Amino acid sequence: MKHVAAYALLVMGGKTAPTVDDVKEVLSAVDGEVDDAQLETLLADLAGKDLFEVIDAGMDKIKDISVGGGGGGGGGGGGGVVEKPT
Repeated sequence: MKHVAAYALLVMGGKTAPTVDDVKEVLSAVDGEVDDAQLETLLADLAGKDLFEVIDAGMDKIKDISVGGGGGGGGGGGGGVVEKPT
């Protein structure tokens, strides 16, 4: 995910086709580790594609996914026995 985030930052900053070195530079600025294999795969998958179109296509794919309902209610509290003073 960090590779995608760094790539997106570069694109939003005006770099239309970030390179491996560009992404590595961004990640090294925040002491992030780079997985070269994952980065190479990401760049190969995005080669020649517009990032915003890729994001839009992904949003179209997930728009009908149900994300479920709300969680269960909160707990009822301690529920312990209350002693009456004598």
